Amino acid sequence: MKIRYVEGIGWSGGAVNTYVVLKDGPLTEHSIVPAPTLYLIHLAQIGLLRHSIRSAAYDLLSLFQALSEHGQDWRRLVDRDMSGYLYGHLLKARSCSDETIARHKSTIKKFYEHAWQIGMLDTPAAFTYTYVSNELKAQGDGKKKVNFDLYNKYVEKDIFENLLSNVVAQSPFEKERDELVLHIGYLCGLRSSEVTDARNLKTADLKERIANAEKTGDKTITVSIIGKGEKLRSVDIHPKAFKKIKAFLENRRKSIADGPLICKADGSALSGEHATYVFRSAKVLASAKIEEVLSALHASDPHLHFVTKPSFLKLTFHALRHTYATNLVDFCYKHGYDPWQYVPEQMGHEDEETTQEYVVFDGKLHRREKIRRALNDEPDD
Repeated sequence: MKIRYVEGIGWSGGAVNTYVVLKDGPLTEHSIVPAPTLYLIHLAQIGLLRHSIRSAAYDLLSLFQALSEHGQDWRRLVDRDMSGYLYGHLLKARSCSDETIARHKSTIKKFYEHAWQIGMLDTPAAFTYTYVSNELKAQGDGKKKVNFDLYNKYVEKDIFENLLSNVVAQSPFEKERDELVLHIGYLCGLRSSEVTDARNLKTADLKERIANAEKTGDKTITVSIIGKGEKLRSVDIHPKAFKKIKAFLENRRKSIADGPLICKADGSALSGEHATYVFRSAKVLASAKIEEVLSALHASDPHLHFVTKPSFLKLTFHALRHTYATNLVDFCYKHGYDPWQYVPEQMGHEDEETTQEYVVFDGKLHRREKIRRALNDEPDD
């Protein structure tokens, strides 16, 4: 997303100049992000100076960009979501100062108040806007863990296959590309914006790495990914993803000029929201038969009872990343790797508590169930 200064916007009191929030890509009638733009027009109408409107525009751009990456609707956020944005996105990912976060909070609070006043919300927002500040951390009060609600965000493999089978596109190229988008999220843990970032997964680099891997008999490659906050990390590509990337490069992607792996048919870059749209579309179609899938899943594996239709309907592309991190912990224990070292490296975690969430959840999801099954198999005395 981006902001743009627009002059001469007509309204009942005359013309105003203000900023607008736009989606990435070519400018069309659908480019404007309505909610934040209406608020920015309101600020101009009440006479705020340009620099003040600009500051508010960047605050709302940050919020709506983060919501888009996580597939969340600003009208349906709960208090935990808002606290997670302030802590996880502004404080941890962007390293904003407490003063800067206070400014963001003020802008967001006034935005939601205005949205309620003009009828964009059915009820007033009731956020506490609390988060673990740097000041509290210094005082020793920053021990609260971020609650990712991982049970509701775990994508079991049968659920993933159901999503995958519901990818619909206008051409064979687009279908294979969008299926690969989901595989990269599920098998490699990339964020939605990382999948289509033109600086990541460059075909020339992938071809070279794949060729070198085949010479040595390797079934995987390691690639560099630019992620949140422009930070670089190395990601090991899962063998299944390796095969699918190789097949895509050697077939439907072959005749297109080198550039981003996930691209349009002419080789140009896609929107940073493309992976989110692919997931959302597949989920809508998959929901038609989700009861059948869940019934079979619960019959074959009762301990996955927490996978429900309501939890499925709330899934976003980012749930694939949560699932990957959980499965990566299980992989580490199976193969003798240290999850406390390998998981943060692959995921780009800077906070040990973030990794701890996945280690604890894996213990509840995988290890405890395996112990229970082993005990069931023990002969009676």
